[in-house]
Amino acid sequence: MAQRGAVDQAYDLLGRATDAGDAASAMLLAGWRMAGNLIRRDLVAARDLYGRAALLGADEAEPVFIALLANGAGGTAARDWPRALHLLRDRARRDTTARRQVDLLDAMALDADGDPTHRPATVALSPAPGMWHSPGFFTPAECRYLADRAAPTLQPASVVDPRTGAMVQHPVRRAHATSFPFVQEDMVLHALNRRIAAATGHAAEQGEPLQVLGYGSGHEYRLHSDALPTAEPNQRIGTVLVVLQDEFTGGETAFPPLRWQWRGQLGEALHFPSLDAAGRADERMWHAGLPVTSGVKLIASRWIRAAPLDLSGPPGRPF
Repeated sequence: MAQRGAVDQAYDLLGRATDAGDAASAMLLAGWRMAGNLIRRDLVAARDLYGRAALLGADEAEPVFIALLANGAGGTAARDWPRALHLLRDRARRDTTARRQVDLLDAMALDADGDPTHRPATVALSPAPGMWHSPGFFTPAECRYLADRAAPTLQPASVVDPRTGAMVQHPVRRAHATSFPFVQEDMVLHALNRRIAAATGHAAEQGEPLQVLGYGSGHEYRLHSDALPTAEPNQRIGTVLVVLQDEFTGGETAFPPLRWQWRGQLGEALHFPSLDAAGRADERMWHAGLPVTSGVKLIASRWIRAAPLDLSGPPGRPF
């Protein structure tokens, strides 16, 4: 029906089937609500539909529901960390992934809302104001968890060819990459993102989805700036990198304008700003990931914006 353009009839059919207790219909409707392509995006409604699908027996819906409860559905709904944690602990009795998440969360110093109980310690770096590092920012167990979460979905970095619309090899970055949008941001990832937010002094909702980047032998990220084009109203103001795997040689993050390089140790974080005091792209922060000469370099990366991201979705959709 939807493919033929009868979206209203399809939407009505899915709603009636969900009300009748059909888990598959609830899952499909949740996906529609999340995507915002056929009907209006409503992250709160999507979260609730995933919860309903889980109650109706769709086991794959529960991790998504827990994630959206914990992170506030992309900042559009009140976070309910205690309820999410209760559901995760219950799931851990039968799910090894959930058990691993609970163990990692129990080892973190978190308050009742999942925020760090203290601001992570950072050490200012001399090359430029706003640069800092933090040894041991992630624990070895947290690094392993992120690496394991990323492994199944790491893909060669690519961009859209403006002439053909096809995905082609990234002209600047030779690497593998994956990201975790909020729908995939489980409670461990969300707690780590809130730790990054605490360290930078910004709201968690200002961060773009956490990325994991993998660089094998010969891979590199050529000289670039993390700042967005000047027409972008919600500019990137900073970057946080964390070393997830340090058994490699080469691969330093180099800042040629500053004549400075950073390699980092396991779990160590680096922060650098993207803008200068006047709000312009800071030319001193142009940087490159130098070629890896042996082993695999694996890092987590999060870009911080000036304001919370707008996740409202395409406007003008029905329903």
